[in-house]
Amino acid sequence: MTAAAILSAGRGTRFGSDVPKQFLNINGVPVLVRSVRAFLELDEISLCVVASGADCIDLTEKLLKKHFPDETRLRVITGGDTRGDTLVKILEYLKENRLLDDCILLTHDAVRPFVTKRIIEENISACRKYGACNTCVKAVDTVLHSADGRFLDCALSRSELYNAQTPQTFDAKTLYELISSLSREKFLSLTDGASVFLTAQRPVFIVRGEDFNIKITYRDDLKRGEQILAEHFAQSEEKPDTGRKNV
Repeated sequence: MTAAAILSAGRGTRFGSDVPKQFLNINGVPVLVRSVRAFLELDEISLCVVASGADCIDLTEKLLKKHFPDETRLRVITGGDTRGDTLVKILEYLKENRLLDDCILLTHDAVRPFVTKRIIEENISACRKYGACNTCVKAVDTVLHSADGRFLDCALSRSELYNAQTPQTFDAKTLYELISSLSREKFLSLTDGASVFLTAQRPVFIVRGEDFNIKITYRDDLKRGEQILAEHFAQSEEKPDTGRKNV
């Protein structure tokens, strides 16, 4: 099976809002709804698990029920205090429901609402071939290194650097086993599922992302999101808001 996991447990403290940013609107549609919809539009996705913060479970369920009233592939679970803990809760949910074996798991930021069909499909294909992949874009800015935070040591080769996006996609059982083999301290030092594979010296294939596949982090990103919709998603925005693919 192919499952999508939408990580929606974050509070977005950098955003500076009492309402978590995944519940705010871009052109009248909540960010979370846009992210979920991108995966549900693909028939190949047989399950979509939304991992929410404990204090936002009711809000998440009501929001998704409103926008996807007839969707049977959606599940809402409680996420963890950290991204890693949320990932573990998703894997445990799959295991408890006997879905872990032969499962391709796409993990995606709830606040990255402009992922495309091409990116999702290439993630699935790459995971089937390599066991793990990460959506990335080439680094544009020169990255400098400083050991003491005062003086620069060196400039890293930009030609070899990438900025990570999501989705990240894994063979779910392998990811579960790799995480289980780590100490708690080691696991907490890793930032995401791809880091788990890399630590175990497992290959992680690069899927080409898009510059507009941004993560909503600051308030200005909402305005930028409106521009992205106009430039890259104008046709889909004009569709009537009925039916599975246009909720």
